[in-house]
Amino acid sequence: MATLADDIANVLRAHRVQRIFGIPGGGSSLELIDAAARVGIPFVLARTEAAATIMAAATGELTGAPGAALVGVGPGASSAVNGVAYASLERSPMALFIDGPASSLHQHFDQPAVFAPLSRGAAELRPDGGAAALDGLLSRAVSAPEGPVILELTSGDANAPASGYVAGTPAQLAPAAEASLSAARNMLKAAKRPLLIVGLEARPHGDAVRTFADALGAAVMTTYKAAGIYAAEAPAFIGPITGAAGEMPLIGEADLIVGVGFDPIEFIPGSWPDHAPPVLMLSEAAPDNPRVPVAMRVQGALAATLSALTPSKPSATWTDSDFQALKARIAAVYQRTGASFSCAAAVETMAACLDHGTRLTVDAGAHMFAVFGLWPATRPFGILKSNGLSSMGYALPAAIASKLTDPGTPVVAVTGDGGLAMCLAELATAKELGVELTVCVMNDAALSLIDIKQQRQQRPSLGVRYPAIDFAAIAKAIGWQNATVTNTDELRAALAVPGAKLIDIRVDPSGYGDDLARLRG
Repeated sequence: MATLADDIANVLRAHRVQRIFGIPGGGSSLELIDAAARVGIPFVLARTEAAATIMAAATGELTGAPGAALVGVGPGASSAVNGVAYASLERSPMALFIDGPASSLHQHFDQPAVFAPLSRGAAELRPDGGAAALDGLLSRAVSAPEGPVILELTSGDANAPASGYVAGTPAQLAPAAEASLSAARNMLKAAKRPLLIVGLEARPHGDAVRTFADALGAAVMTTYKAAGIYAAEAPAFIGPITGAAGEMPLIGEADLIVGVGFDPIEFIPGSWPDHAPPVLMLSEAAPDNPRVPVAMRVQGALAATLSALTPSKPSATWTDSDFQALKARIAAVYQRTGASFSCAAAVETMAACLDHGTRLTVDAGAHMFAVFGLWPATRPFGILKSNGLSSMGYALPAAIASKLTDPGTPVVAVTGDGGLAMCLAELATAKELGVELTVCVMNDAALSLIDIKQQRQQRPSLGVRYPAIDFAAIAKAIGWQNATVTNTDELRAALAVPGAKLIDIRVDPSGYGDDLARLRG
């Protein structure tokens, strides 16, 4: 007889869930794993719940369908918070299945309440109506603003007879109102120096974004999440934008800022410049953020909005020399200084050696500045990064998820020593899965971004440094190809080795302070 677990598996398949990541407990997890396998949804055993939920969230971003993870009751649930926070702040559709609630005080706490500030909804799945509740929550997870949903399920309920529920078709996002489109057309027509800030919502709509930008004749900057939507080599591409002091003077060169799928959470905290022109926001959701004052908002299906607003001929008066001058100002923020083997030197070497269609997954840390300033991403999702949450321990799990989801795209995880130490056991997960990826560890034996801030505040060096870890030796023990490199030539040779590999890159961190000063003031 079919069970509720079978109904759940069928709903997951109807919502195009590709796989489930996690660490099972002894309860409903086992029923879900078996039921999902029967409908062709495999289970991926991770080493930590945090990594499993990051893998699920990254899968949701790449596919547009819900990523899925499952964990055990109690400590399994509490250990998954980081990945769920990522999914919430990064707008990633995801479903987390938690065994429970606990049947006694042992391991018992209010699990949905823990996730309530982060989730788009929660339900305890019961035989009567559980599959329908899941269907509705998965539809909510993929609706703007996308995010995680939380499901509790006990073993007894998972094994209960099924209702035979059939999942419906998720509703499509409505188009923008014609009145707002008309007002936006007038703003665009009047603009002579429009500057596009392209953000995370635009990632599935790369063709529409490029057509709109080129037809408008606009200058283009991308947030960290949107890297690659507009190719770095394109003449009108100016560079990345984070809201930092080194970038914001460029806003004053424009007479209209057009946010394209831009979520203000993608900017670091700070003040909007007094000299800034008005902001026209084209988006699918409308999150409030006082950092960015919006003069006019057009809300609706983004690709349709861009198509409706694409002009027949450009109204902008930017010239190629204007673009080059703006691009040079941003390049100066990220340029490498000094002759040492720095993180910037390593990224420049990667850019010279690797296909620019390679996807980079990037941890939070001082190394991220060089990656976004120097890596020439060429397509949407060219760089995956925890930006709204800015979590360490992200790059390796995201790289594993990327390779499983999109095996034809080469992947390089760029992480710091602190970030990799937080998810080091996932090297074994990648080895068991047979995924071919490269892990580049910018190893300077410190939490360098925090170290810089500590130095700038003239505090004693406490709590930010530790003995160097030999990551190459650890990788070797797990069965990875590995190398330790200390200069450009050694890195070139290591990158040329085929197959999965870890490269322990010993970088000089002395330039990080100057990097941060140029970018953030």
